[in-house]
This record gives sequence, structure tokens and C-alpha cells, in this order.
Amino acid sequence: MIGDFSGSELVQRARALVPVLRERSARQWEQPRVFQETIDDLYEVGVLQAFQPKRWGGLEAHPSEIFEAVSVLAEGDASVAWVGGVLGVHSFHLSQFDEQAQEDVWKSNPKALIGSPYAPSGKAERVPGGYRLSGRWRFSSGCHHCDWTFLGANLPDVEGEDDAFVVSKSWAAMLLPRSDYEIVENWNVHGMRATGSHDIVVKDAFVPDHRVLLFSSLEDGKAPGLKVN
Repeated sequence: MIGDFSGSELVQRARALVPVLRERSARQWEQPRVFQETIDDLYEVGVLQAFQPKRWGGLEAHPSEIFEAVSVLAEGDASVAWVGGVLGVHSFHLSQFDEQAQEDVWKSNPKALIGSPYAPSGKAERVPGGYRLSGRWRFSSGCHHCDWTFLGANLPDVEGEDDAFVVSKSWAAMLLPRSDYEIVENWNVHGMRATGSHDIVVKDAFVPDHRVLLFSSLEDGKAPGLKVN
């Protein structure tokens, strides 16, 4: 870890929440999802907006500080820490997208949360102005609290030699609003139960080009969001 952030305000707010999370953990396990009041607490701590650019109301904190805060939250409830870390880091990913995608999500609601998963489980078809996407994705942690989701797919019109970092040069994250996907509740486990990591199903949703980002653009530094963030 670079630097010592154990005394930072973000980490100290996370530590103050630990006894509250311990008290809620048994009830949360029964639900099973992170309570809305806990999501509200994570906003107050700052974990959910820690990676978000300041121009969109975020903290733009140092990654090591954020990781330290999430680790502290795990002392109270590992499921809460997992959801807070996963949903929080998605703000960084959105900041790499085209500015129009950032406006789509944050202009009307700076507190909007984005889920995932990124596995290329979907089928994308090229159409004018974007793609038609269908498929089913597993393990979408915290999905019930999200207004949007990232979903992975291999783009049919992208060619290039694969490398060791990216599974495929055609692998992309596609950003969809809550109205374009269904949550299939099938997360019935013992460990990490409150993460609520259910399946996501999409049936022929249109995803405009500005809401699509190749993972290779994060590797080569060509992500469009770097121009503004």
C-alpha cells in the first residue's frame, strides 16, 4: 500500500460504522441483502463516492485510502464491505467512459449506483448507433440498490490480437439503465449472503455507442473519459 491512510477522515468514518454493522449483520443475513439504511451509511462514510470525480460530487480519493476504508468495514460485516467496494469502484470505471455516458448517469442523480458483472456472457449485435444486447449474467452484487449496471460482452465488429492482460480485444463493458434489465433472485447461499449477488437478464436492449467501452482502452490509455477526468 502506498502511504498510510489509517488516520484519514474516510477511514475513521468507516471505523466508526463498524459496531453498527456488527449489530445489523445477523438481521441482514436473513434478508438477504444490504439494508438501505446501511447503503445510506456508506454514502455518509464516503465509500460509495470515493472514486467518483469531484466535478460530479465525488471525493476523488486515493485508491489506497479507499481500499483501507473498505478493509475496515469488513471488520464489521464482510458482505457490506464487498458491496461497498464493488459498487464504489464502478464510479472510477464510469469516469473512463465518454462524457455523455457520465452525464446520462450523474447529471440527474450524482448518487446513482452502478452494478456489474463484467463476464462476457451476453451477445452483442451491431446496429446503427450502437448494439443490441441480450444474455444472462451471474453474481451481480448489490444489484437491488443500483440504478444502472455494467455488463460484459464481446463486440462482433472489433478485431485485434489478444494479449495477456485482456481476455479478448473485443471484450467491452456496456452500460444499461435499470429499465433495460431484469433481476433474477437466485442468490441463496450461506457465506457473503447479504451481498445479494443475483443474476441479471437482458432481452434485446439497445446500448448506444457512448455507453460502450472496450477494456483494452483502459490498458492503452485511450479511454475517452481521460480527456475530462
